[in-house]
Amino acid sequence: MDRTVPIRGMTCRACEVRVARSLRQLPGVEEVAVSAARGRARITSSRPLPRASLEQAVLGAGYALGDPDRSWVSRDRRVWRDLAIGLGVVALALAGARMLGLEELAGRVGASAGPAGTTGAAGLTVALVLGLAAGLSACMALVGGLVLAVAARHAERHPQASLAQRWRPHLAFNAGRVVGFTVLGAVLGAVGGVVHVTGGTLALLTLVVALAMVAIGVQLTAVSPRLAHLTPALPAGVATRLGLEGRGAGAYRDGSTAALGAASFLLPCGFTQVVQLSALATGEPVTAGLMMGLFALGTAPGLLGVGGLTAAARGSVGPVLLRVAGVGVLALAAVNVGGAVTVLAPGATGRGPVAAGTTEVTASLEDGVQVLRTAQVVDGYAPAHATVLAGTEVRWEIDSTAASCASALHAPGMGVERVRLLEPGANVVTFTPTEPGSLHYSCAMGMYTGVVEVLPAG
Repeated sequence: MDRTVPIRGMTCRACEVRVARSLRQLPGVEEVAVSAARGRARITSSRPLPRASLEQAVLGAGYALGDPDRSWVSRDRRVWRDLAIGLGVVALALAGARMLGLEELAGRVGASAGPAGTTGAAGLTVALVLGLAAGLSACMALVGGLVLAVAARHAERHPQASLAQRWRPHLAFNAGRVVGFTVLGAVLGAVGGVVHVTGGTLALLTLVVALAMVAIGVQLTAVSPRLAHLTPALPAGVATRLGLEGRGAGAYRDGSTAALGAASFLLPCGFTQVVQLSALATGEPVTAGLMMGLFALGTAPGLLGVGGLTAAARGSVGPVLLRVAGVGVLALAAVNVGGAVTVLAPGATGRGPVAAGTTEVTASLEDGVQVLRTAQVVDGYAPAHATVLAGTEVRWEIDSTAASCASALHAPGMGVERVRLLEPGANVVTFTPTEPGSLHYSCAMGMYTGVVEVLPAG
């Protein structure tokens, strides 16, 4: 006999898998077909199934009997309670990072490593130290957010996993990252100066990653049931291959997560690009591969630290922690969207974070050339606002004092179309502004910005 029951709370293919597994354990059940999109489960059994048994099985999977919620905004008070908790956690994390000066600490660590272009054993040490610094820096907003999203999704799909199993996506991501960075670093060393990437390309990549994080964050928070159901789900066949419908623990594979870790080589980060430039300059695949591998290894402690939240998501506290993690994913996605928009549409998001001690100054005129002096510091550019005159050549002298995200300069209005990695010490850019207006520049991630106002001549 067939029976169809409504189920509330399902949002993805993994939800279907968990409900189906739980219902199949009921005596007499022969076949189960679950649809998260319709919020229904069709059960074929050899005998009648008491409603109490069905309800217990569905509750055991983490859901409830009843018509699914299709509203744009959740009416579940628990969701909004957990959302408030998540916002509080994010606010406390930001305040703590500022009080502890983590970004400044990362810059000091990076600066203490010495010039990024150092070769030999010293160069490998520099790469490792820069990796440790990157794990504390703004780069965590992108890579760390990606790790958090993937791990939280894994915890949601495998609620009964042990603590050790919940660390698997973190270990897989970091292992893939180390191996991938080593291999791709060797490729960089082999191709030398052939590889060049524009700031717009990096921004588009950041935007794609951020939008994927938004989709995952919406599902984790459950703040919008309708949007959660609109998020594309994996086909059942693919879910089976990924171990979501496997018959045992051995069906689970970490390959896709490891591949994602390797692909993070392409994500924009000032620290990463500094080491990539050094690897590129070596012209030696073995040395370049070791440099990038050690850099990735150095970032591992910071990235593994992100794993504590999702690894602890078990039992009744699991849904709460996953919703809090979802808020964190959405917050990091918002940061990355803002950064990408800053690069793609300079000035659209206003002035970004201004380096400590910044004052507004104008360029000086020396031998008929306007000389504009800027210091690239740990937390941006100082001064982050300056004025020049139209029609006169500008010699922009940038003193790079610390390796950080701000070291990767994107300044298309000044002729820097491709991301330029600032070398320690003096860097010179020349351009001639032709008309009044604003020339915006930023780091490759759009985290730190500056603007040069062009005034009419005379």
